[in-house]
Amino acid sequence: MISETIRRYGFWLYDALSGGQVRQYVSDLEKKLQGDLDTSSDDLRNLLNHAVNTTEFYKPFRGFSNITDFPIIRKSLIKEKYNQLMSSEYKNKRLHEVQTSGSTGEHFVMLQDKQKRKRVIAELIYFLEQSGFKLGYRHIYARVWHEDNQKTKLDQITHNMVMFDCSLLSNDSLHRLYQILRKGNSMKCLTGYATSLEAIAIYFDKQGYTPDMFDMEVVVSGAERLESRAKALLKKVFGCTVVSRYANNENGFLAQQPIDGDNFILNTAHYFFETLRMNADDPAPYGEPARLVLTDLYNYAMPLIRYDTGDIVIARMSGNSQAKIVLTEISGRQDEVIYDTRGNKICPHFIAVCFRRYDQLPLYQFIQENLKHFTVRLEGVRGLYKDEDIRKTARELVGEDAVVKIEHVDKIPHLSSGKFRKVICNYKVDTDNFR
Repeated sequence: MISETIRRYGFWLYDALSGGQVRQYVSDLEKKLQGDLDTSSDDLRNLLNHAVNTTEFYKPFRGFSNITDFPIIRKSLIKEKYNQLMSSEYKNKRLHEVQTSGSTGEHFVMLQDKQKRKRVIAELIYFLEQSGFKLGYRHIYARVWHEDNQKTKLDQITHNMVMFDCSLLSNDSLHRLYQILRKGNSMKCLTGYATSLEAIAIYFDKQGYTPDMFDMEVVVSGAERLESRAKALLKKVFGCTVVSRYANNENGFLAQQPIDGDNFILNTAHYFFETLRMNADDPAPYGEPARLVLTDLYNYAMPLIRYDTGDIVIARMSGNSQAKIVLTEISGRQDEVIYDTRGNKICPHFIAVCFRRYDQLPLYQFIQENLKHFTVRLEGVRGLYKDEDIRKTARELVGEDAVVKIEHVDKIPHLSSGKFRKVICNYKVDTDNFR
């Protein structure tokens, strides 16, 4: 399309006139992630030296020998020590503000310097290109749109993007989405949260829509992991590449699936990752649920060293010649951990595994009310599965003495951000005994 070509060349012309840094960062990403260039140890050392010499918070760690000498930090600490985390070299410079969604109750503003911002743009371009998306493609972003994240008309035209609000995925709204996506409208990419994409796939499949009815070339899932059955259904409906990516607002693009696999390739070019035990700050064995902790190698305005993302992952070594760490699961957040009736922790990953057997279940929510009382909320499957079977599955997970209530609903509400919590723990534990 002529409009796509104009946007693509226009972007790179603007970058060239501005110094060509985004193009250089994209090239560096490709070289580093494909093993042709490795500056990770130097980049990490430079960031650590910068932090201890220019921030009040990290100044006490000037005599560090390695990264484990630094403390692990969380959002609550960043909010508390906000000014101390800012680099003195950037306090009077113009910085880019990035707001987190606040969907987990930890809303805050992250500051990024100019070079970091350009690296985030480079990440977006690189990872989209890896999935088959070309800069300038006409695409639609399905999410909950509100005042804080609305794009202006100019932004939409510039980026060739259409906003689609998925706060209410009724049959009428899904039909409107089809009208936007159908063949002839040159819509080549659909991006959205996993739960929204799954609902779209189920509806489109029931309507009998097939790939010849669309111009779609790639579907990209963000924020939540896309379950394998939903991924397969999207491929069936659209006949195109379907990938999940993993990103957050405060840092950028952390990992993405390749077009021919389900493991997540970590962005080790821009971040130093650690996978630590759930109950201790020691490295977690491969194959076990772990906390993902990262160090942002390039945000010099507000260095984040050993930042606990709050996400639970499962890692292993890749089987290829480069032998890099990959994520086999991004299995929820630490605030979604529940407990069995004896007080032992259960990660969201194990709940998801148990419920994958119900392959016709569009959406569920597993809620712990107190130590022995649980609610399983089911959307749109009344009469499809026996309630007692669901209770049995839940008790296998949390204990035979658990009291399990089954709730059938037409629609399970999402968070205001558009994200969806499959697991909710209302049980308050003794923080002296649990991390």
